[in-house]
Amino acid sequence: MKNRKHGMLWFVLVGLVWITFGQKVGLVLAHTRVEVGPYAIVVGWLVEPPVVGERNAVTIEIHEDDVPVTGVEATLDAEFIYGGQVFRANLNPTETPGLYTAEIFPTVRGQYTVRLFGSIGDVEIDEALEPEEVFPASRIQFPEAQPDPRQLQLQITMLEAEVQLARTLALVGLVAGVVGLLVSAAVIILGRRSA
Repeated sequence: MKNRKHGMLWFVLVGLVWITFGQKVGLVLAHTRVEVGPYAIVVGWLVEPPVVGERNAVTIEIHEDDVPVTGVEATLDAEFIYGGQVFRANLNPTETPGLYTAEIFPTVRGQYTVRLFGSIGDVEIDEALEPEEVFPASRIQFPEAQPDPRQLQLQITMLEAEVQLARTLALVGLVAGVVGLLVSAAVIILGRRSA
């Protein structure tokens, strides 16, 4: 009985902690944090989980000793990097001091890198951070997942190649048929002349 009471007490305590801090903890776990000089920079997605084909934005939160840092949109730049490709985005201040967004429409699943470069105050910044991985839309689609656009494009490309091959073979067959008819006609004509 005593263990049961301790178990219930523990359950209630964990529940209260979750209710109190759960929302912030969830956000922090999906974000990446780095400290550069006196500044703490936290990068994550505005809408989580990030999904292929849905408009989203990366959030960049900057603090100095727990005080929000404002005005960095003029001195700090952001790039998204994926598979060797680079997309430059503007930092946009939000109504929350120290919180900025950089909009993106992720079209491929996987890990994106956010590179922040420039300066904050007198501190030079050049940091590459990786927020949560972008997932395919099928992960949250219900009741039936839609086809992956990349897979559809790959299938279309393969079908186009097969159609082109079929056209080439048909043309070769047509030319061979015409040549065969011409040879047959020539044999018939030569056969009549010699007869």
